[in-house]
Amino acid sequence: MLRLLMLLCCAALFAAPAAAIGVTIAPDRVLDGDEVTIALSTLPNGTVFSLRLESEFDVAPGGAFVFSTDGLVMPFSLEKGTVGATVENTAENELVVRKGETQARVGGLSKDGRFSTEQNVSITAGTYDGITLGGTALPDATTVRAGLSLTGIKQGPGDATISFTVRGVSQGTLRVSVYANSEKVHEQTLALGAPTTAATTSAPTTTAKPAGVPFAFAAIGALGIASLLLAGRFRR
Repeated sequence: MLRLLMLLCCAALFAAPAAAIGVTIAPDRVLDGDEVTIALSTLPNGTVFSLRLESEFDVAPGGAFVFSTDGLVMPFSLEKGTVGATVENTAENELVVRKGETQARVGGLSKDGRFSTEQNVSITAGTYDGITLGGTALPDATTVRAGLSLTGIKQGPGDATISFTVRGVSQGTLRVSVYANSEKVHEQTLALGAPTTAATTSAPTTTAKPAGVPFAFAAIGALGIASLLLAGRFRR
């Protein structure tokens, strides 16, 4: 926390107003394997930039879960950065980060169903092959909430696009929040998975029967479709 406060004080001396920063996130709905893009414009160097990803997705009680952002492209660096991850409704957790030949792991048991970690690390520009959060849900959990945050002093192009591919979640939501100098400049919630099929019921049909024989009824039921920080220092 003290590290972040110091970053904010330094950045406030010369950072442009957060309102001038443009953010466009697409698409609104993401299927497994689809790419999410976060297009940024007029983001000044020296800004304390923070990207937060918060997901809630369905799990089987006591079952294994995986949430992965593959091919994360960071077009600029975040100096003096922090990486944080939080998961809820879990028993065991593991976070794996892969970039080239470097791999970092951190994990542990949850306390009261919650696990979190935060590390100081410079986030370099480039492509991260995979950032995967997995583990085991609590015996009575039907959803898991996972959060990932990347924060640091931005250095690089003012107009740039962050992108990643979502894998492992067939139904849920992903909230993407962008902050500049602790001010939220954009927030958007994306749907994960295919839309659920709306329930439809056919009009009852009847067939004439001899007296004393009941009518037959037919109905069509609904079909439902059901289905985070990063911590670790990269070593070259």
